[in-house]
Amino acid sequence: MYQDLSACVRHPDIYLMLRSFQGITDPSPPNGNSFCMYINKGKDDQMEICGYKSSKIKTLVTYLFVILTCGLLRLVFHWIPHWLLKATCVPCHVNEAKQILITELYNGKHKIYHVKPLQVLTLDTIRQLKNDNNLLNHHYIPISENSISLSVHFGQGIFRELDKLLLFTCKKVTYVWDAEISEFVKLHGLDQNVSSEILHKSKGLSCGEQFMRRLVYGPNEIVVKELSVMTLLFLEVLNPFYIFQLFSFCLWFADNYYYYAATILAMSVFGISMTIIQTRRNQRNLKSTVHSSDVVTVLRPKPKSVLDEYGDSYVETEVISTELLVPGDVIEIPPHGCILHCDALLLTGNCILNESMLTGESVPVTKTPFPEIPNLYYNPKEHARHTLFCGTQVIQTRYFGNEKVLAVVIRTGFSTAKGGLVRSILYPPPVDFRFEKDSYRFIMLLGIIAGFGFVYTIVTKILRGIPANELVVEALDLITIVVPPALPAAMTVGRLYAQTRLQKNQIYCISPRTINVSGSIDCVCFDKTGTLTEEGLDLLCVVPIENKQFSQPVKNVERLPYNTFVCGLVSCHSLTIIEKQLTGDPLDLKMFESTKWTIEEHDVSDNTKFNMIFPTVLKPPKNRPAENRVMDDIDLQIGIIREFPFSSSSQRMGVIIRKLGAQHFEYYCKGSPEMILNFVKKETVPSDFSDILESYTQEGYRVIALAHKELRMSYAKVQRAQRDVIEVDLNLLGLIVLENRLKPQTTPCIQVLNDANIRVIMVTGDNILTALSVARDCDIVKPGQSVISINCDNSTPPQLYYTLTNTKTKLPSNTDFSLLSNSASIQSLDTVESQTITNNINHHDIDLIKPQTLFNNYRFAMSGKVWGVAREYYPELISRFVTRGTIFARMSPDQKQQLVEELQSMGYSVAMCGDGANDCGALKAAHAGISLSEAESSVASPFTSKNPNITCVLDIIKEGRAALVTSFGIFKYMASYSLCQFISVMILYSIDSNLTDIQYLYIDLFIISIFAFFFGRTEAYSGKLVKETPLSSLISVSPVLSLLIHLFLTVVFQIAAFEHLKMQEWFEPFNASLKEEKDSVACVENYTIFTLSSFQYVILAVVFSKGKPYRQSMFSNYGFLFSSAALTIFSVYMALWPCTYLAEAFEIILPEDFKFRLYLLIYALINFIFSILIEVILIDYIFFKKLRFKYHNVYKSKRKYLAIERDLQLDSKWPALTFEFKSAASPLSPLSHCTAEIVVEKENKFDKNHVLNYLYDDTSKKTLNKINLEKSPDAIENSQFTDLSPIESSNSTEIQNSESDLYHSFDSASPTTPEKTLQTEVTSLTSNDTQNISNFNSMGQNTKVEQMNEKNNVGVLEMESFENR
Repeated sequence: MYQDLSACVRHPDIYLMLRSFQGITDPSPPNGNSFCMYINKGKDDQMEICGYKSSKIKTLVTYLFVILTCGLLRLVFHWIPHWLLKATCVPCHVNEAKQILITELYNGKHKIYHVKPLQVLTLDTIRQLKNDNNLLNHHYIPISENSISLSVHFGQGIFRELDKLLLFTCKKVTYVWDAEISEFVKLHGLDQNVSSEILHKSKGLSCGEQFMRRLVYGPNEIVVKELSVMTLLFLEVLNPFYIFQLFSFCLWFADNYYYYAATILAMSVFGISMTIIQTRRNQRNLKSTVHSSDVVTVLRPKPKSVLDEYGDSYVETEVISTELLVPGDVIEIPPHGCILHCDALLLTGNCILNESMLTGESVPVTKTPFPEIPNLYYNPKEHARHTLFCGTQVIQTRYFGNEKVLAVVIRTGFSTAKGGLVRSILYPPPVDFRFEKDSYRFIMLLGIIAGFGFVYTIVTKILRGIPANELVVEALDLITIVVPPALPAAMTVGRLYAQTRLQKNQIYCISPRTINVSGSIDCVCFDKTGTLTEEGLDLLCVVPIENKQFSQPVKNVERLPYNTFVCGLVSCHSLTIIEKQLTGDPLDLKMFESTKWTIEEHDVSDNTKFNMIFPTVLKPPKNRPAENRVMDDIDLQIGIIREFPFSSSSQRMGVIIRKLGAQHFEYYCKGSPEMILNFVKKETVPSDFSDILESYTQEGYRVIALAHKELRMSYAKVQRAQRDVIEVDLNLLGLIVLENRLKPQTTPCIQVLNDANIRVIMVTGDNILTALSVARDCDIVKPGQSVISINCDNSTPPQLYYTLTNTKTKLPSNTDFSLLSNSASIQSLDTVESQTITNNINHHDIDLIKPQTLFNNYRFAMSGKVWGVAREYYPELISRFVTRGTIFARMSPDQKQQLVEELQSMGYSVAMCGDGANDCGALKAAHAGISLSEAESSVASPFTSKNPNITCVLDIIKEGRAALVTSFGIFKYMASYSLCQFISVMILYSIDSNLTDIQYLYIDLFIISIFAFFFGRTEAYSGKLVKETPLSSLISVSPVLSLLIHLFLTVVFQIAAFEHLKMQEWFEPFNASLKEEKDSVACVENYTIFTLSSFQYVILAVVFSKGKPYRQSMFSNYGFLFSSAALTIFSVYMALWPCTYLAEAFEIILPEDFKFRLYLLIYALINFIFSILIEVILIDYIFFKKLRFKYHNVYKSKRKYLAIERDLQLDSKWPALTFEFKSAASPLSPLSHCTAEIVVEKENKFDKNHVLNYLYDDTSKKTLNKINLEKSPDAIENSQFTDLSPIESSNSTEIQNSESDLYHSFDSASPTTPEKTLQTEVTSLTSNDTQNISNFNSMGQNTKVEQMNEKNNVGVLEMESFENR
C-alpha cells in the first residue's frame, strides 16, 4: 500500500479506495478539477485553491506576446495577476505546486483572486537557517541534529513533529498541509480542542523548541507593511486611470495640444503626489497604532543533570522579546501590570484587565485561572473569562505567596484577537453597491460609442484622402473625449464633501465609499443597551421574598434590615478597588451603592491578598439611623472568599462569602431569572412569581434574581469546589429591579425613520419582554401593530409556537371596545383580527366592513434560541421571520451578524448601529456600520460617532442620500459633457475642422473642472427624510432616459445651429486645404459649435444639480451659483462681442451678421427651457415618482422581501396562534386560564392614520361603500351568538350582542399543539347557527383543536388551507 496517499493522485480509483480504507472522505473537487480543493469548507470564509507549476512553453509564448504588444499585455497581467499565473503555469497537485491560486467568493457575488507562493519547509532548509542571526533575532541557541523537526499543532494539544511542511499565507492567515486528511487547514495555536490537563501541564519551551515553532508560526508581531515612496509611485502610475491619462497626454501632445496636455500632466502629477502622501500617512498611522513590542518573562525547562535517571527537570525564567513568543510558551504576568502582546490562557492567579480595546467598555474585568477539570476542553468563546487577549491592559495581578501569575500562550501574531481586528481593517468585505458596478458598465458603453466614432472617423477621412498619421491621431482623440480622464476624480468629490460635513457633526468615516452606500439604506438594526437606552442603570426597587411570598417593593434599600437578602446585595458582585477608586460593572455599582456599604481591601502587596482569608471586606455604614439599627449590625463584616465571574453563556455570577465570626461559608448567586430558576428549590418560588416578573419586564425594567445557600464545607474544599456542585438547591431570595431609560433622542429619531418608511429592527442581548416594552416606548413597534412572539420547546425537532402579545391594562368599559381572544386554542390570525365589536355596529355589520388593510398587521419577536432553532430546523421560515421580525432578543454576536446577512440576502440595504461591545461582526457585515463607541474595536466600522446617540443615523442617511444624488449628477454631467463634446467634434470632423487647443483647455479646465469642484458643495436637505430612496442604479429607466433625451437635445440644437449657419447668405464653407497653417481650424463653423456647446455645458450642470428632497436648493450653493452665472456671462460675452485678444487666443472667427450671434443665444435659451422641463416634469415627476413602481413586479425584484411581504398580507391562515406556551421570561408560569380580554378604546381610539378609524367615524354608515371592504357572502342574521363548547370544556357562556351587556368571559381548556400537527373542527352547533358554519372563523367562534400524528392528514389540511385562501 502506498505510504503517501497524495502520490496516488494520478490513479484516482486507487487513491479514493485507499482513502476510504482510512475512513477519510474527500471533499468534492470544485468544478470537477482534481487539482482544486476547498479550504475552510462549509464556513463563512470558504475558499477554493488550485496548485500551479511553471511551464516553460507557456512562459515563452506569453512573454513573446508581451514583446509584440510593447509591454501592454504585461500591464494587463499587473492589473489581473491570476491571468499571468494561468498564462505561464499549468495546474498540478499541491505536492508539485510552486504557487497557489485562491478564489474567494464573498456572499455569492464578489469573486476575489489571490496568487500566493507555496512555501516548503524541510530539514535541509532548517539546517541552512541555523546560523542566520537575522532570522533568529540574535537569539538562537544551537540544538542537536537529532532534535531538528518541525512542530505543528493540528489538534488535541499535541504538536506533531514533521520533516516536511507545505504552507502558504493568505490575508495574514497561514494554512498548512495536513497529510493525514490531504487538505490545507488553518494553522491553529492552542485554541482548538485542547484539554485543561494538557494546558496545566505546560512548563514552557526550550530555546530549540521555541525556534522550531517560530519557523512555522512566524514572529509574534502585527505588522502593517509600509511601502516605500518609489513602490507607491510605480503602483499609482500603473493604475489604469493614470495609464489612460498618460495615453491621452501623448495623444494630445502629438496633436499639438501643448497647453492642454501640459495642464493635464500637471494635474496628474499633483493627484499622484497627494495620493502617495495620503497613503503613506495612513500606513504610518495604522502601523504606529497596531505595532508594539516589549519584553516578557518566559519559563524555560532545564535538565537538572545528565546523570538524573528519572529525567526530571526544573524551570528557570528568561526575559525575551515579545516578538519571539510562540504557542506553548508559558509567560509570567508582572505584578505591576503590562500590555499583552499575545492571546494567553491564565493558569494561576487572578488578573484585572481593561479590555476597552476589544469590547468598547472601560469597565475592569477580572480574569480567573482556567479550571483543571477532566474532559474540559478550551473554547475561546466559552472561556473568555480565563483568556488574556492581545492588546488589553493588565491593571493588577493577585497570586499566592511566592507563586507567580502564569499564562500559557495560545495564539500569536495575526491569529490573536487584536490581529483579527487589524485583518478586518486591512481586508474589509467588498461593498455590494449597484451604482459602482453600473458606473463601470456605463464607462464601457461610452467606450463602445467611442469605438463607433473611431471607425466612422477613419472611414470618412479615408474617403476624403486625409493622411494616415493625421487620421489615426484624430480618431484616437475621440476616445479621450468620450471617456473623460477626469471622471474618477470628479466622482469622489461628492463623497469627500459629505465626509467633511459628517466630521463637523462629530461623525468620522474611514471608508468614504460607504457614504454613497448609506444613501440607499432602507433598514436599520439597533442594539438596545447603550444605543437606544442609557448606558447606565438605575436601581428602581428590590422585591424580597418572605415566607414564600413577595414583600412590598422597597426603593430605599439602605433602610432594610441586614438580613440574608441585603447581605447578598452587598457581596454578590465583582467590584474592586483600583487606585483608591471603586470600579466594576455598572449594574454591580448601582446595587452596591444603594446599600451605602463600604468595601475595603487590605493595604498589602498583591502576592499576599490571595493568601488572606478575607482579601475583600465589606462593612455597613457607620451613620445608620438608630431606628434601623439592631445589635447584630454593630460588628457585621463580610469577607468575599471566592468569585465565580459572570459570563454571557451562564447568565449568572456567584460569590462565596463568610461573615465575621460565622461558623460556615455562604454562597450567593445572581443572574437572569430564567437561569436562576433552574437552580433554586421549587418550594421557595412564590406562586405569583411569573406575574410579578412579567409585570416588571413588560414595563421595560431589567430584572435580576438573587439566590442563596449555606455551605457546610472546609476552607480547602471551598477553594476547590466546582460551580455545578455548589449551585444545587438554592433558596430564592427575591428580585432586583433596575431601570434602563431611553435616551431623549431615541424616540424622535425612530419616528423620523418610521415616517421615511425605513424599517427599524431591535437586536439586543436583553430579555425579550424588556426589549418588547422598549420597542413600544420608542415606536419601533408602531401603535396599532400586533406583536407575535415566537417560542420553541425542547422536543426533537423543536416545535415553534406563535403567541400574540398584548397589554393587560384594564380600562373602564364605557365606550366601544375591541376583543382579542385569549383562548387556549390554536387560532388563525384572521380569526383574532376579525373580533372587533362596537356598541354602534352589530355583528352583521362587522362581517361586512372588515377592511383588507387590517389583516396581518403584525410583527415578530423572537429570542436567539428560537433564531438558532429556525435556522437549523425551519430554514424555509427564515425569510418570513426576517421580513416581519422587529425584535430579536438574547442574540449572540454571531447571531447578530447572521441576521444582518439574512436581511441583505432579502434585498435590504442594512445599517447596523451599536455601541461596539458585541456588535463588531454585525457592524462589519452591514452595508453601513455605525459605532457609537470610540474604542479601537470600532475602527473596523465605517462610521464612528462621538455623539453617543442615534441622531447620527439620520445624519449619515441624509448625507448618504445627498452624496448619492451628487454622484449620480456628476456622473450624468460628465457623461453628457463627453457626449456633447463628442457630437461637437464629430460635426467639426465632417468638415476637417476641430476645436482649438485653448477651446479644449477652456471647456475641460474652466467649465468642467469648476463645476465638478462646486457640484458636491450643495449640502444635504435639512427637511425630513422622504419615503423614496434615491436611485442606486445607473442602468435604470430614469437616468438612462435622462441622458438619452439630453443627448438628443444636444444633437438637435447643435445640428440646428450648424444648418442655420449654412443657410446664411454670407456663409462660406471651411476648406482646410486652403489654410496656410496646417493646424489652423478656425472658422465660423467652429465658432458656432463652440459657442452653443459652451452654453450647453452650463445648462447640463444646472439641470443635473438636483435640490430637494435629497439636497438643498442649488441657490444655497454660492460657489456653484457664482460659477454658473460667471460662465454664462463669459459665454454671452464670447458669443456677442469678445475682445481681440480673447478672439485671437481662442482662434474664433466671428460671423459678420450680429443677428446670427443673437440667434445662438436664443438657441441656448430654448435648449435651457426644454432641458429644465424635461428633467423636472418628465424625468423626476412622471418617471421617478409616478411610474417608478407602477409596473414593478415584486416577484421578479431583487428586493425579495417585497414578494414575501405581499404573500404574508394575503395569507391570513398563517401563523396559527396559541396562548398556552410558557413565557420565555417566566418558565414556571402555569397554563393560562382561557379568558377573553376586553381592550377598551377611548375617544381617540387609534393613531390618526389607523385604518380602524373608519369603523368609529360618525359618518361611517354613509361612507361604508367607499371603503375597500371584504364582504362575506353569508351575512349573519342573528344578533345573538351561543358559545361553542369543546368536549374538553364543561363551561359555556353566551355572548350577548346588546348595548347593555357588553361581554361575558368564557372558559376553555383546549390543549396546545404544534402548528404543523393541527386540525380544526366544529364539534357542536346550535340550530340557529348551523347555516353559518362558514362564518365561524371570521366571527371568532371558539373551535375545538386536536393534535394529529399522521403526516398524510397534515398534508391534506395544508392543501385545503391553501385552496381556501
